[in-house]
Order: sequence, then structure tokens, then C-alpha cells
Amino acid sequence: MSNSSTLHTYELSDFTAWDAANVLEFATARFAAIWLVCDQNHIPRTPDYKASFIWHLQWEADVSVSSISPSAGRSVVLNIHPTMPNLLRTIIGRLARFQTGTITAKQLHNEFFAHCSLNSPELRAINRVVPNYRYNWWKDRFDRLGLDLPVLNIHEVMEMTQDHFAQLPTGAMLVPGPVVTGQVDGDALFNQIVAVRAHLKHLGDAMGALLDQKTQVATAAASTMSQLEGPIADLEEALLNSSGQLSGKD
Repeated sequence: MSNSSTLHTYELSDFTAWDAANVLEFATARFAAIWLVCDQNHIPRTPDYKASFIWHLQWEADVSVSSISPSAGRSVVLNIHPTMPNLLRTIIGRLARFQTGTITAKQLHNEFFAHCSLNSPELRAINRVVPNYRYNWWKDRFDRLGLDLPVLNIHEVMEMTQDHFAQLPTGAMLVPGPVVTGQVDGDALFNQIVAVRAHLKHLGDAMGALLDQKTQVATAAASTMSQLEGPIADLEEALLNSSGQLSGKD
């Protein structure tokens, strides 16, 4: 794996809602990549194929959500649920219905492709799909290989997330947050609230600085336009006079 050194330096106590948001965005991009490839693979959609597809899809959900929940507390997922990407929220909801027996594997398979296809022209851009993914089972005949997918821990999920954002254009990754202080051991919910408040303040300060910069630019532009009003008026008058003189000669 690339960036393997992070396994020795990353501490679970440092995991915040900010990290969880990155993981969920990475997971959403993987689901989009799955749809883009599998929708065009022309493999016969037999019952065995659909059953295998759903099994792999469940693994994706386990990687994206279940892997971060035990590490930082269930409150992490619950706290950021309102900001979970729409595609991921929809897929997780359908998997929950499948697990409770509300829909069959065939229905889940069909609903997955029907839902994603509504956004297919923009699916790659909106969900920021990248060229290379680790464990990209969807590029193989997963219905025939019968290979066991690995059980990933939070360290490996964070590495995969970092690999994902490293492939995006510069500046595409979520803005790095500030150092979070004031957290308490053994209180996951309180720690997430502290982390979220720190990140919101950081973003608020950055937005304030950006607005100040834009205001200064707008003020300078208005001043420049005001200074140009006189010369522009003189130019218009000169053009009118010149036009009148030419008309008189005719």
C-alpha cells in the first residue's frame, strides 16, 4: 500500500467528524465508479450475478460506514448524517431495506442502477471519481471468482481515502482543519462536538478573510470606475461632436 507510514502515526483518538466526512465522500465516489463500470460491462445479469453484486455492495457499505463507527463512536456517523452525500445515503438506505427483508437482492440490484442512472451524465464529476481504486472488484468477473474481500480496519480505510484525494485536482480535498483541543477521553459525543465547533470556527474565519478580500477588490474597482467617469464622458462628447461634424459635411 502507498503511504504505509501513516499506519504508524495515525491515532484513533485523532479521528474526528471531519475525517468521517472525507471517508464518506470517498465511499460515495467508489459507488459511483461501481455504477459507471458495471452498467456497461454487458455481463448477463443472472440471479447468481445479482446475488454476488449485492454481496460486494454490502462489503462497500461495511467499509465506508461500519469501519468508522466502532473507531470513533456511533455518534460520528449520526452527527454527520445530514451532510452525507445523497448517493451514499440512498444506497445505505436500500441496503438497510434489503437486510430487513423489505426488498430482494434482485430489487436492490435494479434500484441501484435505476437510481444512479438518473444522474449518469454528471455521476463522475459530482461524486469525483478517480482513475485508480484499491480493491476495485467491479473490474473483474466478481460473479465467478468467488474471492473473499478483506476485512479492513480504520487505518487502511484512511489510507484508501488519502489515496483517493491525492488523485483529485489540487484543492479538491476538504480544507484541512485546525488542531482540535479540549477533548476528553472516553466521551466520543463531546469530542465530536468540540471538533465540529473548531472546524466551523476555522471555516468561518477563512470565509471572513475571503469576504474582506472580495470587499477590498470591489471597493478598488468602484474607485477606478469613478475615476474613469470623467474621461469616458469626455470621450462620448468628443465622439458625438465628431459625428455631428461628419454629418454636416455631407
